[in-house]
Amino acid sequence: MNPELVERVARAADREGLFRRVQQVLVAVSGGPDSVACLLVLRELAPRYGFAVHAAHFDHQLRPESRQDLEWVRDLCARLEVPFLSGEGDVAAVARSQRASIEETARKMRYQFLAFVAAEKRIDCIATGHTADDQAETVLMRVLRGSGVRGIRGMLPSSPVPGAPAQRLIRPLLPLRRSETRAICEEAGIEPLTDSSNTNIRYARNRLRQQVLPVLREINPSVDDALIGLARSAREVFAGVERESFAVQPPARGPLGSVFDLRPFAELQPEALTLVIEREAAFSKLQPEVNRTRLENLRQVLRAGAGQVAFGDTVVEVSSGRVRVGPAFSVESFEPKVLNVPGITLAGAWRVQVSTSQLESSEAAPVARVDTGSQKGALRFRRLQPGDRMRYHGIYRKVSDIMSNEKLPAWERRNAVVVADSEKVLTVLTPSAAFESDPSGEKPLYVRLEPAKPAGPGATRLVLPE
Repeated sequence: MNPELVERVARAADREGLFRRVQQVLVAVSGGPDSVACLLVLRELAPRYGFAVHAAHFDHQLRPESRQDLEWVRDLCARLEVPFLSGEGDVAAVARSQRASIEETARKMRYQFLAFVAAEKRIDCIATGHTADDQAETVLMRVLRGSGVRGIRGMLPSSPVPGAPAQRLIRPLLPLRRSETRAICEEAGIEPLTDSSNTNIRYARNRLRQQVLPVLREINPSVDDALIGLARSAREVFAGVERESFAVQPPARGPLGSVFDLRPFAELQPEALTLVIEREAAFSKLQPEVNRTRLENLRQVLRAGAGQVAFGDTVVEVSSGRVRVGPAFSVESFEPKVLNVPGITLAGAWRVQVSTSQLESSEAAPVARVDTGSQKGALRFRRLQPGDRMRYHGIYRKVSDIMSNEKLPAWERRNAVVVADSEKVLTVLTPSAAFESDPSGEKPLYVRLEPAKPAGPGATRLVLPE
């Protein structure tokens, strides 16, 4: 094998730390020259870095000869003494049922299979045979789609596996051209497979490869290098965007999402804003849909200081100088409950603990002092009602006005509950705050509010996406 090509891959791998702490690599082998070359190069480098090589092939069942391709790869791996695993799936049928494109469905199913194998075999990373030519095509496709800086970075040497972020994907052949991967196969005496679908211009990448890039090369023979250089420049720029996004951290995270101070959040540039939304949505196990129109709508809301924008299943809500990134939710009503004093009462989404001694509070479980000196009847736990009033700082006021004056954000106000007697509100609690009526000097009670599972059929709950 050409030592110069192997060393070029090794230098790039060292620069990117591709094989650091790697003991096993799974190579995705379609049978084409790029994937076969990847298998051969990593097999050559395995003793140097101390990892074992495995191979996997996924049969998309899109061509009559696909089964023959699978057997060809199996035989190749047997000759090379590389452990081999295979999988198959009816991509066309799945694409029809999901009303998705063949290209995207094939990609998703292939990565699902590879991630499954890697997890089952406890393999450290998955390697693909993407080359510099693939990089140029990817960058051009993203430019044509209007991608931002992140998209123009193209394919990264190392990234999470699409759809399986816990698994790691590496692309060790990005320093090589397709002509060089074919040369590697030829030197090894291997005639790789030819995928007939690669000539089908129905697929966007094939049209770009066969029709668009040849025209661009007539204008600029070095257009491939220019696109690859653009990807490197975008990656350098985006490193600063990532640092900017990590500089803004939420002071609090909870069931309703992550809460930020408005000012630093509003100062983020769009690319950094996207990263923050995606990162915090992942905390709530959400999958946001971010695009330029929604980002512009959000910037208007941030400037106004109030409002919300939905990014698919993720909501960014602005209120009272704060920003919440989390799930959309609705609050259902529940029947008032007479509180066990002392004791614990379950009421819908809440677990309410009442004690005659001080209770420990936290950001997710506020504690309020309840004045019982003027109590009329049993203590009840219920939702805040329009017109509810309480004595606060010497004056009877509407509870809604108290929360507004105290700069309580809208998502907290929507979740407000109260402890009341038969005549009046004695204290107000939200998921992270408490407002107490003026004390009378009598021995108080202490109430702690925390989320709980629904108490039974018909119980109230916060409706949060799984």
